[in-house]
Amino acid sequence: MTNGGSGRNRAGQRGVSMTELAITMAVTGVLLLMGVPMLDDARRAAELSRSTAQIHGLLIRCRAVAVLRSRNCAVVFDHEADGSWRCFVAEDGDGDGVRRSDVASGVDLTIGPMLRLDAGAAGPGVLDGSVPDPSGSGGLGGDLTDPIRAGRGNMISFSARGTATPSSVFLTDHARRMVALRVYGGTGRINRIRWQRGWSEWKQ
Repeated sequence: MTNGGSGRNRAGQRGVSMTELAITMAVTGVLLLMGVPMLDDARRAAELSRSTAQIHGLLIRCRAVAVLRSRNCAVVFDHEADGSWRCFVAEDGDGDGVRRSDVASGVDLTIGPMLRLDAGAAGPGVLDGSVPDPSGSGGLGGDLTDPIRAGRGNMISFSARGTATPSSVFLTDHARRMVALRVYGGTGRINRIRWQRGWSEWKQ
């Protein structure tokens, strides 16, 4: 009885052959390769969502400060030489509106932390190719290298009454998605819309 039991155990514990191991490794490799693009796409989507929320937060805070302190404030966007972006809220210190020269001299003070977005990371930008115009028919016009559509100076200003510079901030994941934050002048309201390759128009 003892010998019979040992024989069954040896048969049941047969090792894996080299062929079976090679097949298992090949299948695992294929599955991993299939999953890499999906993981990269999910990472880019998360980065775009985070950058959008951060800039949206700056705009909301800027409007709130302008109303509460009864003075003009602006979200200032700087595109650095290395391709990165920095964004911050500045408060008018001398009654002539937020000006870059006054920010540089310290007359207009920076409020709160500065947001920095690395070059190549999700943030301000426009995808290559044909992007529809969110305001109407046809493609997005203007300078496609400038994602901050706020007139001269890349500053979105809010007044003490809560009104704003009519403007749009375009953000991208540098792959297939875009988001636009649209600021309405008369109300200062901020609307978020999105677009991705293959869509004929922007969506809420």
